[in-house]
Amino acid sequence: MRVGIIAPNYYSEETGNAVTVRRIERQLRLLGCELRIFPVDRLAGERLLAEIKDFAPNILHAFHAYHGGRMAHAISLSLGLPYLITLTGTDIYQALCDQRGMEMHGALRGAARLVAFHSCVKRRLADHLPSLVERTAVIPQGVELPSETGAAASTEEGTFTFLLPSGLRPVKDVLFPLKPLAGLHAVHPEVRLLLAGPILDAEYAARVMDALEQYPFARYLGSICHETMGELYRAADVVLNSSQVEGGMANSVLEALAHGKPLLVTDIEGNRSIVKENVTGLLYRDAAEFRTKAEHLLTDPHLREKLGKKGRALVRECYTPEKEAAAYLALYREILQK
Repeated sequence: MRVGIIAPNYYSEETGNAVTVRRIERQLRLLGCELRIFPVDRLAGERLLAEIKDFAPNILHAFHAYHGGRMAHAISLSLGLPYLITLTGTDIYQALCDQRGMEMHGALRGAARLVAFHSCVKRRLADHLPSLVERTAVIPQGVELPSETGAAASTEEGTFTFLLPSGLRPVKDVLFPLKPLAGLHAVHPEVRLLLAGPILDAEYAARVMDALEQYPFARYLGSICHETMGELYRAADVVLNSSQVEGGMANSVLEALAHGKPLLVTDIEGNRSIVKENVTGLLYRDAAEFRTKAEHLLTDPHLREKLGKKGRALVRECYTPEKEAAAYLALYREILQK
């Protein structure tokens, strides 16, 4: 089976979409699929159409309804190819609700199937386009399980490290933890915050850099190659997610669980799809709750250990890349048999 994958940000710095596409690509190749990636940030218009026509795929698979889905829809109309769209988060929680929404409707309605990472995304889609619910499948994201999680060892001896792996853009709200952690640092001077991820919004990134100058316990590490992120996870004591929106499940949250790390994350649909309070992590709704729970994690090593073990077990049972890829292959076959 030849599959043409239409992907945003495939060759850019390490974004969640790129991590997802590369993982699925790798696993589908192991299952015998012939794949070619068509990065929409590098290919467009007639060139994109010509290269897809030359590859002659049996099916197109687009990621992100706005950035990838619209391209798949246009190509489908031209070449008569079936396509599916994986909904990755901001397409449903943001783009569908703003001026981009109408541009997405045709792509969503034209898709043979849609895929959500979790039922909460499927429900959100139903609020806008209820007729598409029957064509929407739920395929959870997968994550590689490291062979060894390693002991909790901070990057600086005698410190306690909160790690926030995230791209710098407003929806990720990476500025949020600074003030509550500053209060915690005043009582526990061993507290450190490490922020790692690509700059996805230059204006917002400038605000982050300015803010960091006021908080010497916090440091931005820049964009870290995904292959080496494991070292940061192993060195962290607690992993954070401060996003305002997640498309069902963040790669960084799954990776933290896979490394056996306790989580402190925003109480939003996407995070609740993975993190169960006091089972695989802790959820917070405001700065006061963040501060209280961050201190609880800092002072209770048994809680950290319990959450880490439960999280790793959850990944092993439910979120393997092999299950993810097998579900996509089954969906491709179902579409092509119609």
